[in-house]
Amino acid sequence: MLPKPKRWKSKKYEDWVKTQVCIVCGNPAEPHHIKGVGNMSGGGLKSPSWACMPLCHEHHMEMHSMDTLMLLSQWEFIARTLGAAIDEGILR
Repeated sequence: MLPKPKRWKSKKYEDWVKTQVCIVCGNPAEPHHIKGVGNMSGGGLKSPSWACMPLCHEHHMEMHSMDTLMLLSQWEFIARTLGAAIDEGILR
């Protein structure tokens, strides 16, 4: 088993994610941290800030219902969110 990763926390990044629209549908969003991936989340462990993506309430609840397609899409959603943050100069 991989060691528990050190958690990178960035209020600036998470606040920026809160201003974004849903990565799936473009509606107003709330931040969602990755779920069900190794020991990055679950059991009271919150994933690092970089593993956060904007999801509307409907898609956020769909993700929390452990919908397989949504869970498999998390890495793409994170990559797109990180890419937008880099493009906007939020992350350097």
